[in-house]
Amino acid sequence: MLKKNSTLLLIIVLFITASLIQYFSIIAYLDEMFQYTTGEIRNLAIDREIKQFKLNLIETFILLFLKSLGMFICLNIGFLYFDIKLKMKEIMKLILFSCFALVFHQFLIVILIKLSNWTFTNGSMDSISEKLTLSNYINIEKTTPWIKSSLASINLEQFLTLILLGIGIHKIAKINYKRAFSITARTYGLGVLLWFSFAVVMEMNFSYQIMPR
Repeated sequence: MLKKNSTLLLIIVLFITASLIQYFSIIAYLDEMFQYTTGEIRNLAIDREIKQFKLNLIETFILLFLKSLGMFICLNIGFLYFDIKLKMKEIMKLILFSCFALVFHQFLIVILIKLSNWTFTNGSMDSISEKLTLSNYINIEKTTPWIKSSLASINLEQFLTLILLGIGIHKIAKINYKRAFSITARTYGLGVLLWFSFAVVMEMNFSYQIMPR
């Protein structure tokens, strides 16, 4: 595996690259879309998309922080339970290595939009992201809204993170793949399950509050 500093640097460079590609793709589309309109309308549309893009980036960083914190807690508890002795530095390496899932997810969004010949906007990126979640494969008419909404938090990135953690534990803890993935499923998998349960409770509570009385 890569060293901690080089892993962090590579993740930052790749994430910035993916974000810049998304950003300039949005600007290029809007320039073409509003080329025959007044500068005021064009600038207003661009400003609106840029503002939404920045908000999406902030949301991504917040979710990444919460995900990393939850992963750190779950891994430490799991390693204590399975009697696997890893240093704090090694656990941080695992979490960093798993962040490649986020980078892959960001690049995949760009690739899928290009392959689908969609217009490049924040809306199209959200639509592609939704197609990569479990909720996209659930029949809307036969599923309650709170279940569908909760499943939207489980996406391809989560599965990639699970795979990368399994590989990382195998490399760092020097255990076979079968046990590594078993530990990953019962540590990070438990974290995802807790997050799913939290999302379900929050969704049900929110739905109850907005119901007419």
